[in-house]
Amino acid sequence: MIVSVILAAGKGTRMHSDLPKVLHPLLGAPLLEHVLDSAEPLSPAQKVVVIGHARQHVQAAFPARGITWAVQDTQLGTAHAAHCGVEAILPVRDEDPHVLILNGDLPLVRPETLKALLDEHVRSEAKVSILTCDLQAPAGYGRVVRSKEGFVVGIVEEKDADASTKLIQEVNVGIYVFRLSVFKEFYKRIGRENAQGELYLTDVVVQAARAGRKVATFKVACEREVAQVNSRAELARASQLLRERILDNYMLEGISIDDPASTYIEKGVRIGLESRIYPFTVIHRGVEIGERCEVGPFAHLRSGTRIADGGSIGNFVEIKNSTVGIGTKVRHLAYVGDGEIGAHVNIGAGTIFANYDGKAKHKTVVKDGAFVGSGTVLVAPVTIGSGAVTGAGSVVLRNHDVADGDVVVGVPAKTIKRN
Repeated sequence: MIVSVILAAGKGTRMHSDLPKVLHPLLGAPLLEHVLDSAEPLSPAQKVVVIGHARQHVQAAFPARGITWAVQDTQLGTAHAAHCGVEAILPVRDEDPHVLILNGDLPLVRPETLKALLDEHVRSEAKVSILTCDLQAPAGYGRVVRSKEGFVVGIVEEKDADASTKLIQEVNVGIYVFRLSVFKEFYKRIGRENAQGELYLTDVVVQAARAGRKVATFKVACEREVAQVNSRAELARASQLLRERILDNYMLEGISIDDPASTYIEKGVRIGLESRIYPFTVIHRGVEIGERCEVGPFAHLRSGTRIADGGSIGNFVEIKNSTVGIGTKVRHLAYVGDGEIGAHVNIGAGTIFANYDGKAKHKTVVKDGAFVGSGTVLVAPVTIGSGAVTGAGSVVLRNHDVADGDVVVGVPAKTIKRN
């Protein structure tokens, strides 16, 4: 049985923000969500998150994840934070479960890596296991010190390391697996005699090793996967790395992305087979795109957008909280907000869905087969009927619905007879 404990109590002073570090957005999701999602495939029996700074905001951001919240009122170090989390573990059938402890600022760790760490922990019958990595530039990380036989005998934090220790490239990443009893036993033995005057979680590992408890390691091959986020610059770099991973996955699934370097797609976007994303496109979390669609270039799809199969969204088009029906085209210089567009509709260049009246948002409906001429302004709430046509430059006023098959032109738009 496994229990996950995520350490998310820090303020993140290097972010220079009132927002807790773990709530800073990374491709549409808070940092903490990425870490939770990495541990989720391991099916932990209990998910504990240790919070401290602005904890009410952190709790409010995750109302439905089944989290047990543990509070670290005073930040006395990583071991103290882990202790707060361990104390929140509920009694379970397995009285000595495996406890996976993760830092909340590691959003790029893959579930496969966590599973490999846990598998090695179980296979080797270790009491403690740590995830390590060889870094080309290890500054800022705790160095893993090994004996001649290769056993872990120490983990030395950067501020406590001498010149020779700083040359070690194998570092502690900040992810551990403990037997619950082992953590509790050796947490009691550590002190605060270090450069920062804190209770280090790494000291719990060292105390266990010195007492003869088996300490195993699993080394992650790609250092990009264990990149920490402590500043806005590191957040931006993590965004680039995660975006590359997301785009690669889409392309492996049969979606064309012409220029990944200029394409921004957040976490949680669904794109159907054979769709094509052109350069300089921005797609936010919560967007769904059907099969055989085209999006871009220079398109902006905001949350709540649904594009049905065969839809075509062109250059300099922004769509927000709207549905676009099968085979519908919105090709040029248009804004569609709070809209419901049917199948096989043409939205002409420069069309605006004027959805906001200064106080509230309103809905525009364009039914199947309608043709909205270039430069049309649809003032919501309003409905354009099936097969209806608006002339170029028309302004259809609010509540002045256009009936099925009608043709309207002018400012304000008025019905004319079909020729």
